[in-house]
Amino acid sequence: MQKRVTSRYSIIIPLRRGRGLLYNSLNAGLSLLDANEYAAYRQIQAGEIDGIAPEILSAFEEAGYVVPEETDELEILRQEYNAHRFDPRAMVLTIAPTMACNFGCDYCFQGQDKPKETMSQEVQDAVVALVERASPSVKHLGVSWYGGEPLLRLRIIESLSDRLMEVCKRRGISYSAMVVTNGYMLSLEAARSLHQRKVTWIQVTLDGTPEFHDSRRYLLSKKGSFEKIIHNLRAMVDEVPTPVVIRVNIDDRNSDDIHKLIDYLAEVGLGHRKNFKMYFAPIEALTEGCHTVQDLTLGKARYGQLEAELYRHGFRAGLTNLPYPPRFHGTCGAVRPGGLVILPSGDLHKCWDTVSWPDRRVGTIWNPDAVNDHALTQRWLKWTPFDNDTCKNCKLLPNCAGACAYKFVHAETTRGEAAVLPCPSWKYNLKERLLFRAVALGKITEDDFDRDETRTDPGELCADIHVDGGKVLPAEMQRYYEQQAKKKFRLPVLENSGAAV
Repeated sequence: MQKRVTSRYSIIIPLRRGRGLLYNSLNAGLSLLDANEYAAYRQIQAGEIDGIAPEILSAFEEAGYVVPEETDELEILRQEYNAHRFDPRAMVLTIAPTMACNFGCDYCFQGQDKPKETMSQEVQDAVVALVERASPSVKHLGVSWYGGEPLLRLRIIESLSDRLMEVCKRRGISYSAMVVTNGYMLSLEAARSLHQRKVTWIQVTLDGTPEFHDSRRYLLSKKGSFEKIIHNLRAMVDEVPTPVVIRVNIDDRNSDDIHKLIDYLAEVGLGHRKNFKMYFAPIEALTEGCHTVQDLTLGKARYGQLEAELYRHGFRAGLTNLPYPPRFHGTCGAVRPGGLVILPSGDLHKCWDTVSWPDRRVGTIWNPDAVNDHALTQRWLKWTPFDNDTCKNCKLLPNCAGACAYKFVHAETTRGEAAVLPCPSWKYNLKERLLFRAVALGKITEDDFDRDETRTDPGELCADIHVDGGKVLPAEMQRYYEQQAKKKFRLPVLENSGAAV
């Protein structure tokens, strides 16, 4: 009989009364184990398979929690990742009709001095020609409308969308789009127009209740924007089915205000709607344009625990979905061969975080064939989390896929903890979010686990964390990892963490 071992991507969370919650990041399985199953899993984990009931062992194998010893799960994951990332049928275009913006946000990664150029008809024609040329192999086109503030040039979005949709229809290519907007110009008329042009979701940012939001996301005139954005959202939510996703950027200044924002949105009638949800993101000092907020960013551990609490609060208010770990989250357009960012000038970039720096362009729309030969393009395409020892040893690799590649490719510009620890928040709150999901689904109750004993420990998720890892990391990251390897990494308990789940 072949020896069986627990999957390298299985994560067990102990529950009271001898039970357990078992998650596998490779196949996205989540199971509630009774006392016998939990004991059997722990026995297999310890390398003792004799005496385990055949039906239990078979169930573990079928679900992928237990595998034959010789199974190379890392290679299986690598093949799935490469098939996903390098799919020649997918084209991902981020199109900025203008880089101008009507806001002056203090943490904007593009900086405050944005160009005012509008995309010319010649550049628009070249974008359509690019898709026409790619059509024999491309089967899906995904477009992200971006800026600056893209709705400042809504007519360009409308015209170019119509042309791209016509090409896709004629060439048998599926088409979808999304818009990243500050929401100030998202009128009911604009929302209807975007819906007609297959925009499948719209992202709008709110950074807290009016006082906090307006102190950092204001118009260039310094006038607040919160009231107008809320007016727009309330006007469209019942009239336009396009989902709106609220992004909340969090740093030390507004971290205590987000619960109030959730309550406010629920009070004005935006909760419990299929087309209105929110999510949270930490402000990080990634680019030169946002280095001024470095000292205001939250630590990874603190942010992770706060985020878990916010998802609980948001779900009860009908404003967040039940959390579940993503799949290959880091495979954005920047690391895909078919991914490009197109600026109004016709300059091409791989990542939208580099759009304010002309020296990081990888070509122009007038000569797209030269893009893949550019040295910077090769840096993006050659980067892979499978070349990083720390990433390879992490149980969350199937979820994050290295997370944000910018932090590796342009590590020299990244500041703060993001520079030395480029891991997503899931590494700091995975267990909390999975436990909450199980509670919300009615599978367990808050009395079934001890919050302190089930707190997420990043060192548990990456067993070889920072020991042999990081040989290909920037030196500053490597030094940080080596320091962490010398001590047991435990998360701090937040002051408000004793609140009921």
